[in-house]
Amino acid sequence: MQNTKQREEDIFADVLEKIKTLTASQQKFLQEILLRHEKVSALPKKSLLKKSFGIWADRKDIKGSIEHIDEMRKGWEVRLQRIKS
Repeated sequence: MQNTKQREEDIFADVLEKIKTLTASQQKFLQEILLRHEKVSALPKKSLLKKSFGIWADRKDIKGSIEHIDEMRKGWEVRLQRIKS
């Protein structure tokens, strides 16, 4: 465990050193990218999950999850046989 933590600290220190070699405009650009990333990742995960639940409920081409997965797997088997021959 300590090994992993030390490795993460070393990587972080290395990244900071590399950032210091960037020009001011490159650092500003990196900062803007990171700020945008923080905003995206700050969304509540539970609400995202709730919004996506049942997203395919109204689709007529997908009967049920088990049947759909079985059909997908059959397609994979056909493709695998085609690749092997």
